[in-house]
Amino acid sequence: MFKKWFVIFYLILPIVSIAQKGDVNFENFADSLKQQNNFSEYIYVHLDKFSEKPSVEKLSILRKTLSSLWRNPTTKSEYTALLYLQVNYGYHLKQYGFIDLSINHYEKAYDIYKNNQITNYNIIEFCLKPLANNYTRLGDLDRAEDILKVSIEKAQKENDKKQIIAGYSNLSTVFRTRGNYKEAINYLNFALKLADEKEIKSRIYSDLAINFLFLEKLQKAKKNIQLSNQLIVKHNSSISVKNSITLGGYYKKKQEFKLSLVEFEKALVVAKRVFGKNDREVAKIYNQIAEVYQKQNQFKKSLNSYQKSLQTLLPKYTPTTIFENPLTTYFYPENTLKDALDGRASVFIQINNYRDALKSFDLAFKVEAQLRASYLNQNAKLIQQQENRNRSESSIDLCYELFKQTNNSRWIERAFQYAEQSKSVILFEAKKATFFKSSLKKDSLFSKEEELLYKKAQLNKSIIIEELKGSKAVVNLIAKLTEDRNEISNELQLLKQQIQLKYPNLNIQSDSLISVKKIQEELLLNNKSLIEFFDGKYSIYIFYVSKNSQIKLHKITKTAAFESEISEFLTFFADDRGVILQNNIRKYTSLSYQLYKKLFNIELNEHTIIIPDGIFSFIPFDALITKESAITNFKKLPYLLHKTVISYAYSASILTFKNNLAQPPKKEFIGYFPVFENNHRGLLTLNYTLQEAESIEKVQKGEFLLGKNASKNRFNQQRDTYSIIHLSTHATAGDFYTPPAIEFYDETMYLPEIYGYNLQTDLLVLSACETGIGTIRKGEGVMSLARGFSYAGVKNLLVSLWKVNDKSTEKIMSVFYKSYQKTGNKATALHNSKLLYLKDKTISSSKKSPYYWASFVYIGETTSKNDSGYNYLWILLLGFILIGSYFLLKNGRFGKNN
Repeated sequence: MFKKWFVIFYLILPIVSIAQKGDVNFENFADSLKQQNNFSEYIYVHLDKFSEKPSVEKLSILRKTLSSLWRNPTTKSEYTALLYLQVNYGYHLKQYGFIDLSINHYEKAYDIYKNNQITNYNIIEFCLKPLANNYTRLGDLDRAEDILKVSIEKAQKENDKKQIIAGYSNLSTVFRTRGNYKEAINYLNFALKLADEKEIKSRIYSDLAINFLFLEKLQKAKKNIQLSNQLIVKHNSSISVKNSITLGGYYKKKQEFKLSLVEFEKALVVAKRVFGKNDREVAKIYNQIAEVYQKQNQFKKSLNSYQKSLQTLLPKYTPTTIFENPLTTYFYPENTLKDALDGRASVFIQINNYRDALKSFDLAFKVEAQLRASYLNQNAKLIQQQENRNRSESSIDLCYELFKQTNNSRWIERAFQYAEQSKSVILFEAKKATFFKSSLKKDSLFSKEEELLYKKAQLNKSIIIEELKGSKAVVNLIAKLTEDRNEISNELQLLKQQIQLKYPNLNIQSDSLISVKKIQEELLLNNKSLIEFFDGKYSIYIFYVSKNSQIKLHKITKTAAFESEISEFLTFFADDRGVILQNNIRKYTSLSYQLYKKLFNIELNEHTIIIPDGIFSFIPFDALITKESAITNFKKLPYLLHKTVISYAYSASILTFKNNLAQPPKKEFIGYFPVFENNHRGLLTLNYTLQEAESIEKVQKGEFLLGKNASKNRFNQQRDTYSIIHLSTHATAGDFYTPPAIEFYDETMYLPEIYGYNLQTDLLVLSACETGIGTIRKGEGVMSLARGFSYAGVKNLLVSLWKVNDKSTEKIMSVFYKSYQKTGNKATALHNSKLLYLKDKTISSSKKSPYYWASFVYIGETTSKNDSGYNYLWILLLGFILIGSYFLLKNGRFGKNN
């Protein structure tokens, strides 16, 4: 044996020596180019060196080349050389699976190209197309769409038919990933009309087949596979793989599992040869195979295939059993990795191994967090949150089952943490980011970021406004605005890299989960309780947390009858004048009481914090009836309002987040009252708005802007100057296509532009219609004006759930401010204003319907003004007094007849 190794050593030694000598010679040559100040050639020789035998280990050559550049480029040829380096680095990072890093270098390449007028370079083919595909892979579809539309526009100007076809095809992939298969098919048909080469047509038919498969149009899917296969030139392996995968999916949907496996196995063999054994396409095929085995109840084979998918993506993962999980240190942002972990969890559930299922789900949540961190666009994060909602519900249900098996309350707490993980995560991260960056606000990087985010928000608004014009929209204007947004996004991505480089520990994500103990110690003071809803697909979970008791969980199966009850209850508040409720008071009291019994399964404390979810975000809990009643007088009904003070929150994590950043002194109050006299701008005159302003001014000092002074321009100028901002105006919740909006005298403010603000307002009162409602985005909440302002930095909000009556609003608001001055507690002030409204003898009984007073809800912290700040001085003073008294008593200074 020794002789054998001795011979091998002497055979290898000359090769190693030659290689080392070659490396030394290369380094000497490279150093000589640096000494000659030959910037371009220095880059090119390193690219050639890497190209001799590219590998993941050799990527260090490209990284070191970038880090060893001794100066910035000065000529166009030098900028071109740097462009080549960035593009090549981006390409090879993509090939080896480092998608997020690949994006960074493609973005840098694009920045070099557009800022230095580089010509004779196919920026679409070598930079924009792969960059867009990278964003699609990660799930940042808005960014991918913008890049592709800019690419198509450029290709059309250059009459480059090949790139136009490629742009349409890649854009179809974006829409397919969104689940908009019909729009994806439209773009593929555009591409097909332009295509004249067999290979291009073959690829398009292949993509059409995938979309028809998703639409369950199986025969059309099979026909397009056949058309694609007929046109394959020289047996194009990548198209063959895709067609075999689609055909495998076709047979899977037809429950013909043997044929399905044959196609997937065929695809697997070719994919390993074409793409490499560690490519994500190979991992995706393993996931498909695992699904087929799972459908056949062959669970061991299914788990084995999912594990092979993980090993494909994570080469360092070498498990010894099918139950062994990979280490999170190997993880990176990749949807296929997340799919494999979710798949494993689903198999574990089927075999009743709930604990291992939860472990797999936990790992999937880790990958999801990495994906979210890589996104620039809020919309990409929202879509991801929606898609992962099913995992949250499954995790909660598993914990519930484990609790029933073990009677261990820690499973209820774990279920609560899963619910919290699905609650306004993006909003919470935005608040944390604002806080951390504000503490470093002297850094110009953050000022620049804030400026770019504001510009992007304005462009988002402009694009939406133009798109809402439908057939009258100016296509060229939309194209120009999209191009401008693309430029801003590019700048933001590069700035993000600078910030991460300078502040590597500036991570707004956290692995720590909120504990019930923390909620009890920090939130549930002074006789408070917390109720959190999780509105799932199959069940509703309601968590009850009180100061000195174990957390409780109430599960309600989501039957059609229960959903109908909720819908019917909300209908009472759906019309503009509350007529439905007025005419159906007995039905209202009966249904309202039934809902109260189902939702509130505990004794309530004096103050209740409610964290709603889904449809429960629209329920005016104050107006629920707490006992059976035959009373038909609105004033005398036993409302929940009489039992507890209710405040709302987006999540317990947001409520417990300590934003103790010192703020510069601010003026107390500013109010905007546009009135819209004579139906200005086509908006109805708000007859009681002036009276509202006068009533508030009697109890609240500040600046009151009336009529034309209540302009959007004034708001933008003064938004950072006041602690309380009051907007008494028109607003709308919007719909799936039209964003929520609020009106100023001169202009409309849309939700997308609000996201670009950086507000540090203590309280924003939106005395307008529907400011607390909007489109539900599962996993994040309601996309309302309230959420928009909260995202922009507002701490606390008072908002409405439906179209409010301006006369009753005037009474509610004036009493709210008067009570707030007395109590210093926002939730209590709103509660008192509603109670006094019901007691007001000048208001008729019919106008005491919940329609008139229950619309407004308070979202935010539950502490009083007196709970912080100067009260610490009083506590300190009291401490000194007690200590002094103790020593005086000890020394007998206060004895009788001393």
